[in-house]
Amino acid sequence: MSVEEHGASGDYPGGRSAENGREVKFGRMLESLIEHGGYNRNRKRITSRLGISSAALSQYIRQQTWPSFAKLLAIADFFDVSLDYLVYGQPTGGSLVDYGPLYRYFDHALADVQARGNRHNAVLTRIGRMLADRIEEVAAVLAATPAAAREGLIQDDELLRLERYCHQCDLASLNLEFDVIQAAGGLAPGRFLSVVAANLENGAHYRFVLPQDRTWDPIVEAFRQFLADQVGGDRVRENCAFRLTSVPVLAGLLLYRLDTIRLEAEEPALYAQIRDYLSDDVWLGCVIRTNNDSNSDMLMDPEYVRRARGVFERMWSLGVAVLPAPPGPARGRLPRCPSW
Repeated sequence: MSVEEHGASGDYPGGRSAENGREVKFGRMLESLIEHGGYNRNRKRITSRLGISSAALSQYIRQQTWPSFAKLLAIADFFDVSLDYLVYGQPTGGSLVDYGPLYRYFDHALADVQARGNRHNAVLTRIGRMLADRIEEVAAVLAATPAAAREGLIQDDELLRLERYCHQCDLASLNLEFDVIQAAGGLAPGRFLSVVAANLENGAHYRFVLPQDRTWDPIVEAFRQFLADQVGGDRVRENCAFRLTSVPVLAGLLLYRLDTIRLEAEEPALYAQIRDYLSDDVWLGCVIRTNNDSNSDMLMDPEYVRRARGVFERMWSLGVAVLPAPPGPARGRLPRCPSW
């Protein structure tokens, strides 16, 4: 007999024989117990107690379907008989319910399931210990390398997330490659441009200082236009300015004034990574990498941040504004601004 209910072979009143040679009389015994118990006209009490339908009870009696083992136990308990009596019509000779060989079979099966479950849990525990040990090993290796966060390196994707919390950004750039890139069809928005646009929409201010030893007009004009397409020309004119400097720019310089309250609440791990590098007035600075083989920039200590801000302000005050191009037939959305 299966644990799940299933169809039975043989028709009532005849039954089928179990593997032990005894005739299965479950349907007849169930009908007899219902009759002698006075439930013929009140089978609802049985079905309610067992949690089955009247149709299912009738199918049990006709041995068209077999109850699950749990239901079989419930039926035996309801009529206060042994499983041997219920299934075979043979009393066990005792007043206590005896679940007989069926019970021992399922008890053995349950024990096997429990044993396999215990082995499974033991394997999971072992895997957990091994993973924990491996994590500690990897953490130790990273802590001993220059790539560790404690060494003050920050990667491009971390900067991208960080800039979303920026109130003000001052950037001395050699190429603006994070905001405008050269694509097959010409200039196109870079990875950071959508974040810049979102920040401008929220009132953030951007100042870009560029070395005057190259032509910037096409790149700056494309940058402005990409931003204007997203937030409008007024936002760009008010909050985003570009100047050229004659001071030699040896490496890119990035300065953020951050909303540290929101950053800590929404990105606690990122905040913990940069917390020790924040100045008292919540400015964060980094030197942009000077090679194409790295994907990390170097964070500055707060004292270097203070000096870098002084250098940037000097370059800005002495710089020459990069003015928007005059309106043309194809591009007239950014009117000429006399000064920034």
